[in-house]
Parts: sequence; structure tokens; C-alpha cells
Amino acid sequence: MNTIVPRLISGVIAGIAGLALMEIVLLKGAALVQQFSSASLLAACGVMGMLVGTAGCLMPRRYWEKLFTKGRRIHSALAIPRPMLNHWTGSLLLSGSLIVYFIVLMNILPQQPPPDNNDQAAFLMQAKAIEEAGGAGTLLRQLISGEYTEANQHPLYVALLSYFPSYETGKRLSGMCGLCALLIFTMGIARYYGNLVGGITGILLSINSAYCQLTARVVCEGLLLIFVAGVWLIVLRLPDLRKSSRFPFLLLTGIGLLLGLAWLTKGTALLLMLGLVLWLSSYAVNWQYWIRSIFQHSSAAEETGQTTVPLKRVGISLALVLASFAVIAAPLLIRNVRVYGSPTFNANSYLLFEDEFSEPHALIEQRGSLRNAAQHYWQTHTIPEMIKREIKGVVWQAFIFLRSLGPLPFGEGRLFFGLLALPFLIVGLMSETGSARRLYLIWMLLFCLAFAWYLPVAAGERFLIPLLLPSLAFVSLGLVRTGQLLLVQRSA
Repeated sequence: MNTIVPRLISGVIAGIAGLALMEIVLLKGAALVQQFSSASLLAACGVMGMLVGTAGCLMPRRYWEKLFTKGRRIHSALAIPRPMLNHWTGSLLLSGSLIVYFIVLMNILPQQPPPDNNDQAAFLMQAKAIEEAGGAGTLLRQLISGEYTEANQHPLYVALLSYFPSYETGKRLSGMCGLCALLIFTMGIARYYGNLVGGITGILLSINSAYCQLTARVVCEGLLLIFVAGVWLIVLRLPDLRKSSRFPFLLLTGIGLLLGLAWLTKGTALLLMLGLVLWLSSYAVNWQYWIRSIFQHSSAAEETGQTTVPLKRVGISLALVLASFAVIAAPLLIRNVRVYGSPTFNANSYLLFEDEFSEPHALIEQRGSLRNAAQHYWQTHTIPEMIKREIKGVVWQAFIFLRSLGPLPFGEGRLFFGLLALPFLIVGLMSETGSARRLYLIWMLLFCLAFAWYLPVAAGERFLIPLLLPSLAFVSLGLVRTGQLLLVQRSA
């Protein structure tokens, strides 16, 4: 067995953990030991990560072989196909999650920050402007003609909000979107994995702090989650393109349409589209063959029966998704080309090349094209500074993601629940034998890298919210699979 790659990975883990620990110490100092907090817990995790990573680098080959053998056994046990687990408690949890979410929403709606110089104020201002201009129909005509020039807030949520552009009604609209997303996603998960997994997913979502807070504000995340839920449920039901004789025209078209609606809602949906394109393209490569080759002594490993999707089929799949995306997103694509010269233009893209937040429209006038903004950043920063920005951002994005898994009413203490959920998330990923697992990992990588770079400008759980739905579904699947394995071992 070739242990160079796992040793390198261990070294990277130790390095990132060390950088995270250094960042925490610089921020908190002696307060880490004087008073226990979530930062103290995170620092302890950083120390453990350093020790585990260092041990991995120095560990003899025989221990790596034992570790991989044990890991393959665990993966094989988790990957065994099991019947859907339908139990009366699952139905009870499914029903209860909707009630719990409604109760939580009624309690936190009055506690939301007022629309003063924030995203809520921007959405309300745009919605009122659209209402005064003639409503959603006029907005559609203005987009196609290029008269509508707003390049920050995307138009779909603003168009819906224009029918009742008030703060209180806008919060209720977001809450209704959150309720719809919860219902659609949990019912779909229940149909695919069984009502117990669906019920646990529903409960975790209904008490999740990030989910409840963002769907109680006048922001577009609630609407975005409806489309993300639809995309994920379709991906779960996509047949394996390597084995299926029938081509899933309707499913791929549906994915493209939903991603188009998601992009009309928020610009970060482009990362979802990019991830989907990479995911479909990845099936043209026999990854299992190459991975096994890396971990073997020889340069060529034995074939394992893993097949690839023909390039023609991959091309047709991509064409269907991109064409349906372009059809539904045509008004905004046309506006962007006419006004800004780029079909996927967004004002916030200029902030990628800034060290702190600035008014995006002022940056457009100051920098000119996005290419000029990138060149200016490259000329005024060194490569070590760029690497430091990305690595520091990755550390913080890991913290934000783990915290986003936690429930109400905790604050930074949600990190503790995220750390508890992480092992079950890994078990859930190992238990998923379909193609959805690969898409989730690609999305996770893209979102983590992109918003790690964006960290000096803005950070928050709202950027990672599209990953919350599949993440909690995998946590629920991990909980159920762990329980099933424990019952099997106990009966044996």
C-alpha cells in the first residue's frame, strides 16, 4: 500500500488545525482558559487535529494498513442496501416538525432586526420601487429591455415581495417559503429513505437556528431553499447514468429549470450550477480506478468493474440542464448581456477583489470591468497574502458550517451540537450509495473555497444555507444507520 497520499493529507490536516488554533489564540488570548466558551472547545479541537494529523504523518505503514482495512469493513457494513425504515414514530416526527416550526416562527418573528441599513432594507426598497413602476409584469419588460439595472438583489424574490412591500408582510412571506421548503424536503426524504429519516430531518430543520432565523427575515433565502430542496430530491431519484438504459430527460430538465429559478432568486445559485456541471462531467472519468492506482505500489491498478458514462451521454445531459436553465433565466441573462456585457454579471462579484466591504455600485464605476478589478487586486497583493486569505477563510468556513448545524436557542454554543452531528454526517455520507453523495461533496468544496475567499468582505450562515438541507438529511440518515448497526451487532 502506498501511504504517501494519506500522510500528505494528514500533514494538511495538522497544518490547517494549527492555523485555526493560532487564529483562535490571537482572537481570544488568555480568555480561552479563564472562561470556558465555544472558542475554548474549538481550540481543543484544533489541538486534537494537530495531534491526529502529526500522528498520521509519522504512523508506520502497518498501522495505516490496519486502519484502511477497518475503514473498508465499516464502509461495507454501512453501504449494504437496507429497506426503508417506516415506523409510526417517523410519521409522528414528520407531523410534529411542521407544528414545531410554526411555533418557533411565531416566537422569533417579532425578535428579528429592523430593516435599517441591511439586506432587509435593500429588498424592501427594491420591492417598493417595482410596485410603483407597475408591478412584476413591468419588471419582466424592464429586464428584457435593459431598463432595470439593479445588479445586487436578483429579481424573483423582489417581484414576489412587490405585491406587499411591507416589513411585517415580507417576514410572513419568508416564513411561508420556509414552511413550504420544510414540507417539500422532508416528505421527499421520507419517500426516498423512509419516514423515520424524513421525520428526524424535519425535526432537525424545524429547530435549526440558521434555518429559522433566515426564513423569518425579509431576505430571499426562504424562497431559494424551496428550489434547492427540489433539485436535491430530483438528484436522489436520478438513475445511474452508467447503468440505466433509459435517459432521464424530464429529471434533468427539471433540475435545470429549478436551478434557473434559484439563480433568479440569488446569485450564489451559480455555484450550485457549476457543481452540477462538474458532477455530471465527473462521470466521464473512472475515479475509482485512479484512486486505487494512487494507493497501490504499482502505477496501474486492477480494473474494478467501475464504468464511465459515454461522453455523448454526458454532453446531452449537460446540454439539457444548461438549456432549461437558460430558458427560465432568460430575462436576467438578456438584461445582463445588454447592460453589463456578461450573462452572469452580479455587482457583488467586484467584492471578491476587495479586502473589506465597499458599495458594489461604487466599485463598478471605480474599477470599470471585472477584469480590471481582478488585475488591480493581483498587482496590489502578493501570493503569500492570497494564500493566507484563503486558508484563514477555510478555517472560518468550517467553524460557520459546524455552527449552522446547531439548534435554537443557543448562540455560539451551537458549535458543540455541530461537532456532535459531524460523525453522523460522515456515517450518512458513507451509507449513501447513490450519486448524490458525490454532488454534495462537490458543492461543499465549491462553497467552502468560494466563501473562504469572500470572508474579509462578509461572512455568515446565509452563504452556506443551500448546503443545510442535504447536510441535515445525511445527519438523520447517519443516526438511523448507526442505530440499525448497533441493533444488528446486539442481536448477533
